[in-house]
Amino acid sequence: NLIFRFNKSLYPDSLVNNWDSTNYISFSPKITGRFRWNGPDELVFSPSQPLLPATNYKATINDDVLHYSKFNSIKDDEVEFHTAPLQLDDAQVTWVIADESRHLAVPQINLHFNYPIRVDDLKDKLKINVEGKQIEFATQNIGATNSIAVRLNSFKSEDKNYETEISIDKGLKPERGENSTKDPIKTVLSIPSPYVLNINNVEAEHDGTEGLVHIYTSQQLNGQTISNYIKFSPAVNYTVDYEDYGITIRSDRFDVENSYTFSISTGLRGNVGGVLKEEYNGSVAFGELESDIKFTNSKAVYLSKKGGGNIEVR
Repeated sequence: NLIFRFNKSLYPDSLVNNWDSTNYISFSPKITGRFRWNGPDELVFSPSQPLLPATNYKATINDDVLHYSKFNSIKDDEVEFHTAPLQLDDAQVTWVIADESRHLAVPQINLHFNYPIRVDDLKDKLKINVEGKQIEFATQNIGATNSIAVRLNSFKSEDKNYETEISIDKGLKPERGENSTKDPIKTVLSIPSPYVLNINNVEAEHDGTEGLVHIYTSQQLNGQTISNYIKFSPAVNYTVDYEDYGITIRSDRFDVENSYTFSISTGLRGNVGGVLKEEYNGSVAFGELESDIKFTNSKAVYLSKKGGGNIEVR
């Protein structure tokens, strides 16, 4: 929701808290939705669909907001804001088996963006340099998605880590978005040795029915009794889904109100042959994330949503 708070009382108390189709505020680009006065000085707009990604908006406050008031004009009756720009949220490397017959393993770099982008648009702008040399890659997705996998099929591996730079030329635009990136996107990561298994990241989410713990590893996992290596406290029964990036642990016993510690013991082995050499300890929680809101000035408001809730415009 967008909340507009005025510095004067404009609406009678007897009529508040009712949803209204009156066009109190016009948006460009157009946003369909409904209005409700929460109080004499507070107007709520609830969009009927998500706002467009990376897009500039203008809100024009119409004279209808003055219908019940003694005022006949509004100072600063336009507010400009934009949804979050396109960003590369994360980049991780997983060794995958590209050819089962030869047991050929190659690095796969998974690029996670905050919005869906067209894979063909990314291919034209993406460059991958390994230890200073540009290397060819092949995308594993088609269409538009916010998670794109690229494989380094000609990569020759040794028992060492490889410094890698990912660069994306400026001008990349999200699907259905208005604003393209103004600057190149760059990030540095390390392609680990195929002889060592690393835990890259752990993420948790809850869909209201079951909790999911995504464990990102530097190699695909398969054919092991995971419960022999992973222990939760408090203990829960769970099932395991094997993914390209690692595993997803599922359980309807995960309590959204609780946090859990867990350990992954040494000896866990990847498909390529890498072994976890040090015990991994971490924790997960499933609580809802708060909204992330940034205001630049009274005429330009930046809106970024990480969870449910309201955004207030003063």
